[in-house]
Amino acid sequence: MKRLLIGTLLFTASFSSFADIDLKNGFNGKSARHYLKTIKTGQKITVDLGSRQYVEELLIFAEGRQSAYSFGKVIADGETISTLGVPGFDPDYPVVVRGDVRKIEIVADANSKFKILDFQIFTERKSYNSLQTVPRSIRANYSPKQWGKITLDIVHELYYMMLSQNLISQEDFIQYIQPIRRSAINTQANENARETESLKTFMHADELATAIHAADSLLDKNLIVMDRGLDTLTIDLKTIKEEISEDYDIKLKDLKNRSNK
Repeated sequence: MKRLLIGTLLFTASFSSFADIDLKNGFNGKSARHYLKTIKTGQKITVDLGSRQYVEELLIFAEGRQSAYSFGKVIADGETISTLGVPGFDPDYPVVVRGDVRKIEIVADANSKFKILDFQIFTERKSYNSLQTVPRSIRANYSPKQWGKITLDIVHELYYMMLSQNLISQEDFIQYIQPIRRSAINTQANENARETESLKTFMHADELATAIHAADSLLDKNLIVMDRGLDTLTIDLKTIKEEISEDYDIKLKDLKNRSNK
């Protein structure tokens, strides 16, 4: 069985030994076997932190226990924050939480069976690094998986920054931020299970670019505020939209040509 690693290789190398909570050592009076086990359809693994506390990111290792793909959801205080695909092609991505939570759950979807091999929780807040620091020559090789991960970083940073300055309402969050976040999760999860050239990958990437475009009226508020941090996040998000659009205009034509042969 192929293994699923949630977290980039760089992230693993830099942070795996510094996890604030590593469930392979047990946690909160429960042994590792309480958390690191095989689950199937509808079963779940629950981590109760005891009280609400800030969680930056999760790093989860899982292994499929059947020949077909298995899928699961990562849920924080009742809200789905990521989708797992086990096994997958080059399956690595982080689960970004970036908020105060008490309960984290992994739930196996229907017709799924996989084992959690390790589960690490990081509580130290990371600094956001702008996309503009990455050369265009490198960004040109990004797949939807990177776009999904970067978009999640951006919308979390954007939301909390705007919230702290009273620049976003709950209605704005539901109308603009949630669709981008949901599309980013789907884009990243899909890319873990399919090739970049697949039609479904294109559809998810197109959905992500569309969700970002639909949020223009919210993003333009950032420019009015004249806040350098908000401007940077807005530019990064719009850059992703433009680069996905440019990449997949070409790839869609290729897909159509192949399907007509």
